[in-house]
Amino acid sequence: MKSLGIVVSNPDDWTARAISMGLAELGASAVMMDISELAVEIGFDLSFRKGGVDLFDLDTLIIRDMGRGAPQDVAFRFEALRSLADLGVTVINPPDAIVRAANKFATSMALRRAGVPTPRTVVTSSYDEALKTVERMGRAVCKPLFGYKGKDIALLRPGDADLIKDLLIRRGALYLQEFIETPEKRDIRAFVVGEEVAGAIYRVAPPGEWISNLARGGRAERCEISDEIERIAVDANRAVGTMYSGVDMLESEDGMMVIEVNGTPSGKGIYSALGVNVGRTIAGLALGVPMR
Repeated sequence: MKSLGIVVSNPDDWTARAISMGLAELGASAVMMDISELAVEIGFDLSFRKGGVDLFDLDTLIIRDMGRGAPQDVAFRFEALRSLADLGVTVINPPDAIVRAANKFATSMALRRAGVPTPRTVVTSSYDEALKTVERMGRAVCKPLFGYKGKDIALLRPGDADLIKDLLIRRGALYLQEFIETPEKRDIRAFVVGEEVAGAIYRVAPPGEWISNLARGGRAERCEISDEIERIAVDANRAVGTMYSGVDMLESEDGMMVIEVNGTPSGKGIYSALGVNVGRTIAGLALGVPMR
């Protein structure tokens, strides 16, 4: 039987616990670990220690979240996981894929290369280019390059010159995505595991709001998985290089458009709305056991 670990900063995290229980159902177990205090020893012997566990002894590491920290600390953790992957440990999701998904510019480039439909996007550190972009788009969604949970998102309109200048001073570069008008104030979160969509929900914005993230008060509703949703979500997952992901899409006049790919998604919203336990499906992926 494989030796597994689940990397998570909060041992009570719903998704990490669901993965752990899914592994148990399949006759396997995993040690949960916060790698914020990882120690790597490089010499005649090589070890990647967290407490009494050497990650080098594990067959598979499932990444739920990397935890927070200073830039050097986070960079060290990612490089350590990359090294483990190079040394033969299976890492789900692969570190490079997590980094690509976390960086919205890198995600947009990966989607573009793979031909996955996505809104027009401009990334710039130029104030003049940002002004021109907002004028040309009419409305632009400005997101932090490394944002999460819908935090610090702004809707920019022509005339918002002062706000654009302020955002550029604070962020250094602006990620501007064309605002897509949808029939309802909602988006779609498709949870992809392997080559299938395990479940999909509408995330409906609160009354009077346009941001629909569940962490910002959005409501989860069942979404039927159409052939288009399945195809585009799986293509986006493959383009970014993730083995499981949360793919966020908008219903546009030209069809579905991918706006983000989350490389460390929570499965709680999918379970609450659909009763679909993606933790169990991820466990099956890690063990090579089909779960449908």
